Amino acid sequence: MSIKSTLKARNGVPSATSSGDGFQKLHNDFITYLYADHGAAYNENVKKLEESFGQKREIFAYGLIGLSCVYMIIGSWAEFMCNLIGVAYPAYVSVKAIRTEGTDDDTVWLIYWTVFGAFSIIDFFAMGIMSYFPFYWVAKAAFLLYLYLPQTHGSYMIYHKIIDPLVAQMEKSISGKLPPGVGNMPPSARQVVGVDLNNNQVKLPSDQQPPQ
Repeated sequence: MSIKSTLKARNGVPSATSSGDGFQKLHNDFITYLYADHGAAYNENVKKLEESFGQKREIFAYGLIGLSCVYMIIGSWAEFMCNLIGVAYPAYVSVKAIRTEGTDDDTVWLIYWTVFGAFSIIDFFAMGIMSYFPFYWVAKAAFLLYLYLPQTHGSYMIYHKIIDPLVAQMEKSISGKLPPGVGNMPPSARQVVGVDLNNNQVKLPSDQQPPQ
């Protein structure tokens, strides 16, 4: 599937031009996912649930998300649950990326794991942070979703704005000069490729490209 056709296939919603648009796109895609065909068992059981309680399926989904957030505040396995959110799906699609012949999707998830690893260092101070901010694991779970969801592409922004320049400066302090290509890439070389809901490759919207 080409980049152009893939963008059109994403529910016909234009590329996000702001954070608010991005989160609205995320919500729309979430609702679309809930009403999609996920097999006979899902369709039958969810329909029975709706008929029994007289509520739409998104109400139950919101309730489940709310219970998960509460558990990550008071539950003993909050850290495990949070990190599972940031590992399970990315690990699955990373394996799929490794199986493909191209390398663009490999780079997509390599960037995610780089950002994930960098920010996981903060977990060392988690207990101290939670004494002042008990919502730490909830906030981290939301942050991890922001990093890899195709509607937000947060890992690309953080990598190109924080991690890559920081590592480049560390290399400069060691060697006395910036690594080749860092800081002077032509715009055409800085077009980051992301993935859509079906793990197809798409070029990021202009507002989500790294700074020129």
